[in-house]
Amino acid sequence: MFSRPKSYWKFILYVVLTLVCFVLQSVPAFGVRFLGCAPSLLLLLAVGIAFFETPAFSAWFGLIAGLLSQLTTASLVGTDAILFMFAGYILAILVELIFQRKFIVYLFTALGLTLLQQLLDYLYHLLLWDGLSFGSALVHQILPTFFFTGLFAFPLYWILWHYDCKFRAKEELE
Repeated sequence: MFSRPKSYWKFILYVVLTLVCFVLQSVPAFGVRFLGCAPSLLLLLAVGIAFFETPAFSAWFGLIAGLLSQLTTASLVGTDAILFMFAGYILAILVELIFQRKFIVYLFTALGLTLLQQLLDYLYHLLLWDGLSFGSALVHQILPTFFFTGLFAFPLYWILWHYDCKFRAKEELE
């Protein structure tokens, strides 16, 4: 998975970040809520990993992050895992070929995927349980999650970028 033993610290960092994002996203006691909605921190992390890792690693990470995210939502089992996995894989390929590792690309990609995730969740609830009207779901679930996820995009991207620069500098010295 990683070419050098020193990069196992990067793997440990990803595990710690995943656990922290999972706890902040899933435990209401921490108060990380906006109008009752939690941000999609695991989606932000999966998109951030896709910016700094290979497509295969990003896909596997997205699958695991999606399965963890599925534990916190009441949506169709596997939808988050599939969305995160394909998003990580495709985004990692696009970053290698087309995009640059810029925050604005990360932000728009993460927000677009968050909107897609929320719309799929709404459709699932609409089809199975005859859920809320679209206007009510938009105001009470989709938009708060969308904007709150956007607020967490910068700190999470900065952490990933900062440590990626450190690990790349160590690899170049060796």
